[in-house]
This record gives sequence, C-alpha cells and structure tokens, in this order.
Amino acid sequence: MDVAKLDAWYRRLLIIFSIIGGGFQLYYEGNVWVNAVFVILMAGMVGYFTNFLAIKMLFQPKHGKVLGWSGLVPKNKSKIAKSLGESIQSNLLHPDIILTYIYERNLVETGIQKIVKEIDEAIHNDEIRTVLVTKIISMLKERGPEILEVIFDFSEETMKKMAERPEEVQKLWDYTKERLTYYLTEETNREELGKQLRVVLLEEMPKLANLLNEGLEEYLKTRSTLGKIGIGVKKIFSFNEDAIRELLERFVKDPETSDQFMKMMDEMMGGLQERLNSKETQEFITGKISNWLDASGDYARQNLLPSGIERLQSYLDDPNNWEEIEKNFFRAVDWVKKRLLEFMNSEEGKVYLKTNIEKFVHNINVTALVEERVMALDTDDLEKMILDNTGGNLVVIQFLGGILGMIAGLIQVHIYFSVPVGALVLITYIAHYRNQKRIVVEGS
Repeated sequence: MDVAKLDAWYRRLLIIFSIIGGGFQLYYEGNVWVNAVFVILMAGMVGYFTNFLAIKMLFQPKHGKVLGWSGLVPKNKSKIAKSLGESIQSNLLHPDIILTYIYERNLVETGIQKIVKEIDEAIHNDEIRTVLVTKIISMLKERGPEILEVIFDFSEETMKKMAERPEEVQKLWDYTKERLTYYLTEETNREELGKQLRVVLLEEMPKLANLLNEGLEEYLKTRSTLGKIGIGVKKIFSFNEDAIRELLERFVKDPETSDQFMKMMDEMMGGLQERLNSKETQEFITGKISNWLDASGDYARQNLLPSGIERLQSYLDDPNNWEEIEKNFFRAVDWVKKRLLEFMNSEEGKVYLKTNIEKFVHNINVTALVEERVMALDTDDLEKMILDNTGGNLVVIQFLGGILGMIAGLIQVHIYFSVPVGALVLITYIAHYRNQKRIVVEGS
C-alpha cells in the first residue's frame, strides 16, 4: 500500500469536500446535518494541514525568510550534522561496537584466509606468473642499477651518519654486547660451543699432531748433546706424530677432561664479560666500529657498487636466468605467506593484530566524517534523504492528523459523539498498555 498516494488522494478529497460543504453551508445555513458535516470537514482540514505545515516548515523556506521564518533544517544544518555524527559515533559506530562485530564474526581470521587463498591462486596461475615475472624483469632491467644505487646511497649515508654519532655506535655496541652476553650466560649455549670446539679439534687433530711433532723435532735439534739424547728417547718410546695425535684425542674425549674444559670455558667467558664491560675495551671497540663503518662505505662505493651493477645487468641479459628469478620470487612470496600466516595464528600475532585494529578503529572520527558528508549535501538532497529514511512516517502523521481532526469534529457536532471517541481512545490505551507489558516480559 502506497501511503504517499493515499495521503495525496485524502488531501485532494478533503479540500474538494470542504469547498462543497462550505457552499452547502452557505446555501442551507440552518440545516443541522449540513452544518455537522461542514464542522467535521473543517476539523479534518485543521488537523491535516497543521501537521502538513509543521513538516514543511522543517525544510521550507530553504533560502531566505518568509514572515521572519527560516526552515529548521537549512537554518540548523551544521548543528544537525554535528549532532547526527555524534549520535552515530556513540550509538551505532562506536569503536567498541565495531570491534565486537569484528571479533564475534571472526572477520580477521576470515579475511586472512581469503588473502591466503587469493595468493595461492595467483601463485599457481600461469598467466599471472608470466605477467608478474615479465614486469619484474622489465623493471629490474630499466631501474635495477638505479635501485642498487639508491639502496647503496641510503646504506652508506646511514653507516656514515652512525659513524659520526658516537651515541649510535654505542647503541650498536651495547646491543651486540647484550646479545653476546645473553648467549654466553646460557649454559646450553656454552655446552654447544664446547662441543663445536671439540669437533674442530678432532677434525684438525692430524695437522695439530704433525705441527707438535715437527716443533718438538726442531726444538731438540737445536739443543746439541741434550737434543740428541732427547731424540733418542723420543724414538725409543715411539713419541711420534701418531702418539701425539692419540694423546690429544684422549684429552678431548676423556669425560674428566671435558668437565675441566667446560670449567675453563666458564672462567674464560667470565673473564671475557669483565673485559667487555670495562670502559677501555668499550672505547676501543666503539672506535674501531666507527672507523670500520666510515672506511667500508668508501671501499664499497669504489669496488662493490660498480661490480654489483655490472653483474646484475649481465645476469638479467641472459634469458636462462629468468626461470630462476621466477622460481625464487614465488618461493619468496610463498615463504612470506607462510610466515605471515604463522605469525597471525600465534598468540603474539593475535595480540599484535588486535592492538592495531583497536588503535585504527579508535582513530576513525565518525563524527567528523558524517558531519562533513551532511554539510556537503544540498538541502534538497538532505530533505529527500530524511523523508526516504522515515519510510513514509511523516506522510502518515499528516494523514492521521486529518483523521483525528475529523474525529474531534464529531464531538463538536454533539457531545454524544464523545462516547465512541472515548471508546476509541480507551481501546488505543489498552493496546498500548498490553504492548508495554509484553516488552517487559520479553526483556525479563
């Protein structure tokens, strides 16, 4: 049922019958029935057009004033825009409401899964792969040297700035020292370091045994008579390279020796930490770092950058390398996707994501956004938007105003009409009461 059409027909008929009734009232001035009908029609006219005028006065006049009156909406457009924005922010799009909506519907997880699915489909789509690789090769050929120079310039500038600022070098050294100290204070790390040293010693044992044997021979040869006796004793007891290697291996593999070795490692690490914490050592190391950072930039610019550009161009000129580029690129994309997914599914990732989503949502100024959009609307557009969104309720108010006016007119005709009108009012009240009671019951 089209309320607007019904209202239009009611308005036209009310006006027509009121004019006809007025004519009959003039012609049949003393007729009770004519007077009664005319009174009812006039009451309906007053009820209808009072509401009609009130609604029109919300928007009219849009410009200027009529009898000192400006339309309420055009006059208070800025206040309405601000109030509307604040109301929407507080009651409809409050950050907490948005966050609750996101978390209840698992939108974050769903979004991540969709992104991963899209990436997987893109990776396995031959057409997309060809386009991407072609673009990458083309970009690297055109801008590769420039990109290398930009990266290098940035790195060199950063390193030189760091070298010129002792506090930055100190920060770098403090971080390195902290990580080194943390690593060495862990017993498992020291044990692992000891194992690695023993492995190296065992691998290098033949060389070490040979060096010790040759060193012993040379030493004894330089000691004349005593040296000859020593060489003789060495031969009698087979104190040769194999014997030395066996002795060293026993030293490394023996459990008691290993325990002593670990104690020695602990003492060495303790001494190393003391040295690292000393002011002289720190000043020496930070000075060396500054010199290295400063010198490495000049060296790299003169030697590494030209060579890097030349190798890149040579590599890209060979079509056989394009397949390798494609493979490595999509392998990197797949690796990033997996790491990202692992991070997002971890507790740390969930906390990080939640924190940043909340920060983003809280930074959304809905009030300012709504206010800006409402102020940008023309008054006609604003009126249409309000009328459309009321769903015809304003038209119903006009229509009901006319009906209620006519009902009130019945009482003016005769007091007896107050009985059915009172009954109608009572029925309306009972319906309202029952509705309120039902709402309370459902709420509890």
